[in-house]
Amino acid sequence: MARRTSQVLHSIYLINTIEIVRETIRLILLHPTHFHSISVFLFSPIPASLFFSHFLLHRFPEIPPLATTFVDRFFENRLPNFQYKTIVHIVICIPSSITFSLLGRAATIQAVSDSYNGINLDGRRLLMRSGSAWIKLLHTTSWELLIILGLFGAMAVGLASAPKILDKYGICSVTMGFWGTLGLLGIPFCLIFAQVTVVGNMANVISVLESESCGLGSLWKAKNLMEGRRQTGLVMALLSNIGLRLVECLFQLRICRGICMWEIPVLISMYSSLLLLETVMNVVLYYACKS
Repeated sequence: MARRTSQVLHSIYLINTIEIVRETIRLILLHPTHFHSISVFLFSPIPASLFFSHFLLHRFPEIPPLATTFVDRFFENRLPNFQYKTIVHIVICIPSSITFSLLGRAATIQAVSDSYNGINLDGRRLLMRSGSAWIKLLHTTSWELLIILGLFGAMAVGLASAPKILDKYGICSVTMGFWGTLGLLGIPFCLIFAQVTVVGNMANVISVLESESCGLGSLWKAKNLMEGRRQTGLVMALLSNIGLRLVECLFQLRICRGICMWEIPVLISMYSSLLLLETVMNVVLYYACKS
């Protein structure tokens, strides 16, 4: 097993995305029972809550206006017009995101690590170790979320101050327009956001596998570890996000046209399998960067 592991890590030393996908599939097929159990019992509640929120909004379209009225009254109409459908999704998905999502990631990371180290996988031991790593993952994810919120805040400040800056340099802000300004600021925002996402994915792996690292330290270590190799991480994140969004859009389409009961568990299984695949790919990338 150790010889096979060294050969695999040597073969993906160039950090090729296709090789990482092949190695990910090999690992999942090597221990199908354990990874399938993680997908069913730990990752499935995440798409279930997401699809449930979509179903509620489709079945009860009055929910967003009620949320708008409640928030406006609570904050005395001092908040801008948010996408309240997004807020409903976030509120419903938060419980599963901070529990099952992090436990699933921790269990998957531990399973891949045990497989590479030649340790027999045990479901009970994986669950116990995942519980102990949950706090570290929550700490790291909280820092990642704070950084992302800071990016959105900087974007909002930039949009608010852009007209004054443009007028100062003799550029007509009216001619530029809101969408032109948004496009000018959106390009660096999207690049930084993608970098933070990729580094955050690697930081989650580091938080579980390296006992001395968590939180901001894991993010900084992940940034240094992926130096010059983030392109592969970006491609992986892009592919996994496209797959997740396609499944979500397929669910919305089936809701609008009338969904059958047997389609719901199939879509949930597809979504949770993609989450599992994404996590395993990040662990394989971690070992490739360490080799």
